Amino acid sequence: MTMTPPPNDVVPNPPFLGLYTEEDMGLKNLLQGIMVSDLNAPNETRPVPVWFHNPEREERRITYPNITIRFDGERVAHEREHRGWVQIAYYYLQWTPFDPQMKDLPSIEYPLPMDFDYTVTASARINQHISQISGHLAMSKLHPRFAQMTCPAGTVRRITVLGTTRANSLDQDKRIFRQIYQIRVCTEIEDMVTTLTTRVRQAVLRIMDMDSPQHQLWGPTNISAIAPGGYLDSGIPGQYKASEE
Repeated sequence: MTMTPPPNDVVPNPPFLGLYTEEDMGLKNLLQGIMVSDLNAPNETRPVPVWFHNPEREERRITYPNITIRFDGERVAHEREHRGWVQIAYYYLQWTPFDPQMKDLPSIEYPLPMDFDYTVTASARINQHISQISGHLAMSKLHPRFAQMTCPAGTVRRITVLGTTRANSLDQDKRIFRQIYQIRVCTEIEDMVTTLTTRVRQAVLRIMDMDSPQHQLWGPTNISAIAPGGYLDSGIPGQYKASEE
C-alpha cells in the first residue's frame, strides 16, 4: 500500500462540516462501495449499503447484507498531547481563517488530540456474504495496520482497529451472520484563540528582591544590544551576544 502524505493546509480545502459530522461522514464514505456475489444475485453482484445505527424502518427497508455504524464515545488522547505553540498551517485546523500569503502566520496552542470510538457491524443472511465483506474490509478499508479515511474537508485520519469479533444468531427463525469491528478514529480540537507571532522585545536577566524592589539579587547591572559593526566585523560568521557592563 502506498501512503501519500496529505498536502499542507495552506491549500484550501472543501467546507468543514464540523466536529463529529466530519468523522461520521468520512467513515461512512470509506465503507461504501462493497459488493458481494452469490448464485441468485442480480447482475452477479449485490451492493452492501452503509447505514448509521438503528435506521428508521419507515424510511428504508432493512436489507441484507448491510453495514451499520455506531458512535460509542470519545476520550482525550493524553499520549499524543503536546504543550506549546504551533502555526495554523497545521493540517487539522479548519476553523481558523488566515491568509496563506502572510509572512508570519498566527499561532495557537497545540490542538488537543481526541479519539472517537466506533462500532462497525457487517450483517448478512448468507455466510458467503459475511466472509466476502470481512475479507474486503481486512484487506483494504479496515486494514489492521494501514487503515485510514479521508474526511469531506480533506483531512486524512488514521483508523486503529481495536478488535474484531464474529457473532451469529437467529432473527425470526432466520440466520444472521455478523462481523463486529471496534475501531478508533483520531481527531483534534483546536484552540480558537490565536496570537500573532512577535519578535523578542526584552530579555529579563535579573532576579529582584520581592520585599525590596530596588535590591537586585542576581543579574547584570545593565544590558545593551550591540549595534551592527560595533564589536564584530560583519564578514566574520558568528552571532552577537549581550554584553555586561
